[in-house]
Formats: sequence, C-alpha cells, structure tokens
Amino acid sequence: MRTPKKLALTPVCDDDTHSRRRQQFLYKTLYENVRALQLESIDVSVAGVKRKQPGTQTYVVAQAFVFHEKFWLWMLDYTAGVDLDTLAPQLAGIVDDFVRWNDANVPFRIALKEEFAEHHKKYGGTTRLDVCAVDFDNQIWYEDALQLLSVAILLRDARSVKRIVKAMVFNRYADALYEQLISDFVDDPQEDMQVVLHDAPYSTLVEAYFEDDDAKAVALVKNYLKNWYKHQDGARWYNAHLKIEDDRSFYYGYWAFEAGATCFLLDLDDSTIDHMVYPKDLVAYARKLQADGRWTTTKDAPLEISATASTRLDRPDAGVCPK
Repeated sequence: MRTPKKLALTPVCDDDTHSRRRQQFLYKTLYENVRALQLESIDVSVAGVKRKQPGTQTYVVAQAFVFHEKFWLWMLDYTAGVDLDTLAPQLAGIVDDFVRWNDANVPFRIALKEEFAEHHKKYGGTTRLDVCAVDFDNQIWYEDALQLLSVAILLRDARSVKRIVKAMVFNRYADALYEQLISDFVDDPQEDMQVVLHDAPYSTLVEAYFEDDDAKAVALVKNYLKNWYKHQDGARWYNAHLKIEDDRSFYYGYWAFEAGATCFLLDLDDSTIDHMVYPKDLVAYARKLQADGRWTTTKDAPLEISATASTRLDRPDAGVCPK
C-alpha cells in the first residue's frame, strides 16, 4: 500500500496568488491559519473516535466530526484555488469517512433497540435499525449531504455518488431535490417527485428540473443562488467572513454546489450566471471531463472502501495560496 504523504501544516505559496482564490474573502494568512486549524481538528477528531465505544451515540458523533472536518478542509482548498485535478482524487477518502459515519449508526440503533425492548414490549412501537445518521429533517445536515453529493457529481466521481446514495438509503423517496440529483445513479429514479423537505430555498431549484424552457430554468437557478445564503444560518461557516479575528475564522467558502450540479445535469447554459456562491469553474470541469469521456471513477467501480483510495489531505501544489 502506498504510504500517504505526511500532512503539512501550511501550504506552499508564491507571489502571484491573488487571482487564484475563488472567493474574495480569503487571503493568504487567513488561509494558512484556517488550514492549520483544520488539520489539527482532523487529528483531534480521529483520536476522538478511537476513544469512543462503538455502538454509542458519542461514537457516531465522533465519526461525524471526522467527515465534516475533512470535507471543510476540501472546501477551503477549493476556495483557495487549488487545482481541480489535485482535489478530485481526494474526495474518495472523504466519502469513506461519510460512509463510516453512517455505518456507525447501525450498532447504535441496535443498542437502542435492546435498551428500549421492554418499553416497546409494554407500550408498543419499535426502534428502526435503518435510520440514517444524516437526518434530512435537519436542514444544515441536509445541505451538507447535498454539497458532498454535488461535488461528487461535478467531479464525475460516480463511485463516490453511489456510495453516498447507498449510505443514505433511509433518505430515499422523501425529497425531490435529492432524488433529482441521484436519478442517473439509481435503478428506480423518482424524477416526477416534487415534494421537498425544506421549501425555502430548495423548491426553487427543484422547479428548474420541471421547466422545459432552458432560459426559464436558468432564471430559477439564479433566483435560488440569490436566496441560498440567507437560509444557511446555523452552519458553522455561516457569516464566518464577518467573524475573522487574528486572521482566524471558520471560513471555508460559501458554495451552493447543488446549483452547479443542477446546471450540469440539465445541460443548462450558465454563461449568464455570475454569483459568488456558484462554482462555475467546477461545472466547467465536469463538462470538460464529460466531453473527453473521462471519469474520476466510473459507475461500475467497486463500492467497498479501497485501501488504495486517495485520502491525502496534505499541502496543495505550489502557487495556490491566496494573497
């Protein structure tokens, strides 16, 4: 097995970096500090999992932290302008942690069933074992899942998409936007579904899938982007650009990746879309891969966690740090 490259606490930067960042709030020192903090948080989270007892809620929560910290680091590097060819293979390892988080919920649910067996015997009811760790009723977790799924779609990482769907079987048939995003990757697509779990802002984006006029569909995406951010209050990164102290913050970037995935899946012309949270170059990357007949991973790739999957979260290539 290839030995992963040692994590670096700071990225390598050059002088011509200002134009590389994908959002204007990030600057060189902030990026270096936030990235170092994320690497430290990942180490703490991984160590935390080892200290917890499998089958407990604290173990599930610890696994959730590992996934989130790694995905936020990926988002930070994307915001900083790291090349997409560098970022693409890193997603598989992050999806591994997403799957571990959801897998950890199974023994916890079994333990709950055993704990409340007498209660259910006396009063009725049951403890479902198939409940997903990612609660779609929680809008913040719902958005997190949409972001991860949409990034996988735009990286043409079909294996990761299918692993995400498999990990969240419990969340099938409940939300139209999720079903639209995964329709090309499942055997039973629910393309006629229109019910959304969180009306604002997501129903607007769902409307784009039912619009025959591409110009009107693009207008719906623009409207979605206009309203997306104000509905993310509660996320760790919300308003983080206003909370920078000593060049430190929880700012990783603000990205409506699901809007990009929608434009890609519907083959919409996004040339008139100019919004800070729209990942335009990631959509262009997906289209280039598609035009070249290339995938990061294909739909027939094995779904098991691979010992050779890239989990590198080390420094990006030289010349990517914003200034």
